[in-house]
Amino acid sequence: MTSARARERFAALTPTRRGVLIYIAAGLVFIAADTLTKFLVTDAPIVDVVFGRHLTAFVAVLLVAGRRHPQRLLRPRRPGLQLIRGIAMFTTTVLFFLSLSLLPIGTVSALSNSNPLFVLLLAGPLLRERVPWLARVGAIIGFVGVLAITGLDVATLDVRLLAPLVFALVYALFSILSRSLRGEDSDVTVFWSALICVVAGTAGVLLLPAASAPGLGQWIGIGLLGLLALAGHWMLVAAFRLAPASDLAPLGYLGVLWSFLVGALIFGDRIAPAALVGAATIVAGGLLALRSAGAQDEALAAPAIDRGENVELTAPRREGGGLKGTG
Repeated sequence: MTSARARERFAALTPTRRGVLIYIAAGLVFIAADTLTKFLVTDAPIVDVVFGRHLTAFVAVLLVAGRRHPQRLLRPRRPGLQLIRGIAMFTTTVLFFLSLSLLPIGTVSALSNSNPLFVLLLAGPLLRERVPWLARVGAIIGFVGVLAITGLDVATLDVRLLAPLVFALVYALFSILSRSLRGEDSDVTVFWSALICVVAGTAGVLLLPAASAPGLGQWIGIGLLGLLALAGHWMLVAAFRLAPASDLAPLGYLGVLWSFLVGALIFGDRIAPAALVGAATIVAGGLLALRSAGAQDEALAAPAIDRGENVELTAPRREGGGLKGTG
C-alpha cells in the first residue's frame, strides 16, 4: 500500500478511530522511549540522562511555547504552586529512570500504572472532589494487584519495588497539582516545569558528578530520548483532539503489555506469574476506576503512559482544565 493510499484510508476513518490509532501509536513511541531509557541508565549515569532529557525538552518548549510573546512565560499567576509542581515533575523523572535501572521494565510499567488509583484516593481530601464509590472499589482492586507484585510479607519485600511505587504516588500528586493549576496559561505552566527541571538537573550534575561522563553515542541517545518523549506527547494531544478521553484511557494500559513483551524479548526478563497476575489486577482496577470517574475529570483519565513530562505543550483548552500527563 502506497503512503498516499494509506493517508486516504486514514482520513476516511471516523475521528474517534483516527484518535484511537494515534493513541496506540503514541503508546508504542513511549515504550520505545522507555526501552531506550533502560539501555541508557544501564551504562550512563542517571544524573546525566535526567539532565540531558530535560534540557532537550526545555529547548523544545522555548522553540514552541516561546515563539510568540515569550515575555508572558515569565509571569505565572501562582509561582509557588508552579515551583512545587516542577519539583514533583523532576522527581517523577528521576524515580522512573531509577526504577528502570533496578527492575525489569514490565514490573516498572505495572507498578507505575497504579498512579491513577492514587489520584482517585487523593482527589477527595486534597481537591475536595467527590470520588464515586465504584472508583474507590477500582482503587482497592488495583492495590491488590500491587500487593500481588510486591508480596504480602513486609520482611521479604524487595526494596527496589518501592521506587516505582513512590513514582506512582508522586506522579499522582503531580497530577493533582496540575489540576489545581488548570486556570493558568498552559504555555506558562509548561515553561516553568521545563525550567525548574533543567535547573534541578543542572544542580544534580554539579552536586553529584559522575565518575565518567556519557560518551558521544550516549549523548545522542539521550537527545533522541527527549525527542521521542516529545513526539509521543504531541501524538497524545492529537489523539485527544479527535477522540473522547473515556474511549482512549483504557488503551493506555496496553503499555503494560508492551513492557512485558519488550522485557522478555529484548532484555530477557523472566515473567513471573505473580507479576502477570498483579499487572492484570492493576489494569482491571484502573479500568473500573477510570470508567467511573473519567467522565468527571478528563485530566485524570490517562494512565501513566507519560513518564514525568507534560502534554500541555499544544494541548487544547477545555472546560475544567487541560489534559495532563509524565515520561
